[in-house]
Amino acid sequence: MKSTDPCPWSLLETEFDAWLSEGQSASLWWRDDDAVAPGKKLDQLLDLSGNAGILLAVIPARLEQALVANLAGVSHAWIAQHGYAHINHAPRGMGLGAWELGMHRGEAAVLADLDAGRECLQESFESCFLPVVVPPWNKLAPELLQPILLRGYAGVSAFGARSLESPAPGLTIVNAHCDPIRWKSGARFAGELKTIRQLIDHLQARRTGLADAAEPTGFLTHHIDLDTEGWDFCQKLASSVEQHTGAHWVSPEFIFEKTS
Repeated sequence: MKSTDPCPWSLLETEFDAWLSEGQSASLWWRDDDAVAPGKKLDQLLDLSGNAGILLAVIPARLEQALVANLAGVSHAWIAQHGYAHINHAPRGMGLGAWELGMHRGEAAVLADLDAGRECLQESFESCFLPVVVPPWNKLAPELLQPILLRGYAGVSAFGARSLESPAPGLTIVNAHCDPIRWKSGARFAGELKTIRQLIDHLQARRTGLADAAEPTGFLTHHIDLDTEGWDFCQKLASSVEQHTGAHWVSPEFIFEKTS
């Protein structure tokens, strides 16, 4: 960033100020993907998100029971279902990208995996489990939305501004909109300006009516892949939201209306 460029954090503060000047508070939420085991990085994530609340998207087929014990008593962490095994089932070499929850192997096979994964997470985490599907690689075939609803799921969380809050009655879509990691050529922090721009883009779109104002702006991390700069950003963002009266964190239990 050039010395003449504005401070990225001042840009975010200005956006929060804009919400406040309109008598509103910008809502944000935190999702973290690929949790399977305890560790120092997970402990760091849980410490940083203590006042925010966090949705941990757990991969059922890779779950280590030590994670269940580690999260016992952590009241601000909620569990969602990150597909089943986080395996790509799309044909290779066709430019389709990676899909686990696509139609490439047939609906029955996908739903069987989801059933097995949900049973695993419900038994392991009990009341901390939210019936929410977080599709690996943020990709879910639209044809699966109705079958997912019929299986008792309450929500889906992928990436990008949602087009509909509820594509089917009883199923809520709440996505993430900001990923601080640059994945190409190895995971590393994408930079303050780029990451904050992602947040501001969705916040501005909500505030100006270009996106669903009711969808909280989602911050997506992968704690296993965060580097030092990425952790520093998480710390600053958590503090910025907590300290500004024009912004606040929303816990996943309220986003997906947990009542049990």
